[in-house]
Amino acid sequence: MAVDAWFWTQASRIMLQSGPFAHEAHEYLAAPLRDTHPHQVAKKGSQMGWTEKSVLKTLHGMIHQRYRQGVLHLFPTADDVSDFSKARFNTLIDENPETIGAFVQSTDAANIKRINSAMLYLRGARATQRIQGLASSSSKLKSIPVDRIVEDEYDEMDPSMVALATERVAHSKIKEIEKLSTPTIPDYGVDADYKKSDQMAWAILCRACNTRTILELEFPRCLSRRRDGSAFRSCVRCGAEIFPRDGEWIAQAPSVKDLRGYWISQLNSLYVDPTVILNEYERISELTPGERQVFYNSKLAMAYVDAANRIKPSDLWACTSADPMDTRHPGPAAMGVDVGSWLHVVIGYKPAPGVVKVCYAGRHKDWNELRDLGIRFAVDCCVIDMEPEIHKAREFQRGQAFPVFLCDYQVHQRGDARWNLDERQVVINRTEILDRVHTAATTSGRFILPRRSQELEQYVLEMCNLVKVLVENKDGSKEYQYKQVGPDHYRHATAYLLLALERVSVYQPAFMFGGESRAPAFAQTDYNPFGYEAPRGHGGQAIIDYNPFGR
Repeated sequence: MAVDAWFWTQASRIMLQSGPFAHEAHEYLAAPLRDTHPHQVAKKGSQMGWTEKSVLKTLHGMIHQRYRQGVLHLFPTADDVSDFSKARFNTLIDENPETIGAFVQSTDAANIKRINSAMLYLRGARATQRIQGLASSSSKLKSIPVDRIVEDEYDEMDPSMVALATERVAHSKIKEIEKLSTPTIPDYGVDADYKKSDQMAWAILCRACNTRTILELEFPRCLSRRRDGSAFRSCVRCGAEIFPRDGEWIAQAPSVKDLRGYWISQLNSLYVDPTVILNEYERISELTPGERQVFYNSKLAMAYVDAANRIKPSDLWACTSADPMDTRHPGPAAMGVDVGSWLHVVIGYKPAPGVVKVCYAGRHKDWNELRDLGIRFAVDCCVIDMEPEIHKAREFQRGQAFPVFLCDYQVHQRGDARWNLDERQVVINRTEILDRVHTAATTSGRFILPRRSQELEQYVLEMCNLVKVLVENKDGSKEYQYKQVGPDHYRHATAYLLLALERVSVYQPAFMFGGESRAPAFAQTDYNPFGYEAPRGHGGQAIIDYNPFGR
């Protein structure tokens, strides 16, 4: 009983609010309760009992002194902590006074409990402050030494807070971390981690032909209909009815040893009628995008994103041309720069109104290289990320012959970008400018890329690593936001390029004078609301159609 959490729950007849924590109908929870792998991840459907499993595993380990330094249960918000403490933890104490309640020495605080000789910490994964406006921090996650961390609804957490919490097991010999969540979008959070794991799945043995079926991998053909229209779980080989209680966990990637992954959906729940799931799937096209998201995430435990909410690599490869990446351009060109460990640079121009042609994409370490690029490509406007290197960005801004604007993403900005000419700063709503990138890249003829190259492979990868999702705020309002699923620097650099192009005129193919590219010698227009010189070609002549608004 001291070493087997599953046996402890059965022998002690652990009671939940809904009744005893039973083996029947929850056979898939036995192995995870016994599993002592130090690093686990579970993508699960709603109401599968996984949170209760994780809580019971924590209580068993604390009562039997496996976790002597304590345990940290992490939730997305402080409200989630309060709800969990009242609905889950206090109920377990009340329903199991001898088995659990006898070991709980303090229950007066919602976010901390003493169990046996160790502390159980319940915390929200939301930053309480930002240091110098940049680094997230939370005092409630500091100085808490623990042996085990459970990250409940991992996909909804602030990644920086998760990283901070992980340090709490640095001084532990056990170092046990469990992440669990209903998946949200592909390649993000629990879905991304599961793909890196040994990928355990519940495989059900068919009593008729002795073949195993993994419902999550075989959906929808793993569900069949009877004559009366009702659905049942069926063997994909012989069609006979199969039963979740006949399953066992089988690793799809057994060579992976450092991360244990579990995937379980409502397809395996005896409390969810498969007829309901199949009926909903067969009318999936009638559902709203939000309803489809809930169906795939909560019922099938599958990450999902509507096709309209993510740029696909095929969208971008369709934009490539036969032209190699340029080393220089006569101008007028624009430059977008995203700042990180590398300076991600995207340079382009407007070959026609409403059309963007990217002529260069590259990664650089030295800020001085940006100046050289600006000269070689005759850049007339540059927009650069304001953070995280605001001082270096300001220094670069002051030293250039061409206008350089620092971009500040603001949630409440709506509509067109707001240009501050005195401060050389531009403000734009993050979602709106990223929407513009999406529209440009997915609209035929509006976005032109150089031909395929190693750097363009990286560019395409990073352009596709943002996914648009519908987020519900604490006040109940909903709004779309872009969520990062991988490196996304080139996506932001392209957004800054589009902003910079608002202040650059359409490129005019130059006449050739003695082998040198020169713009036509038209007179300069007097209309110049920003007070800058009109863009000039390589030879210095003004371009007549200068339009700083890009309209």
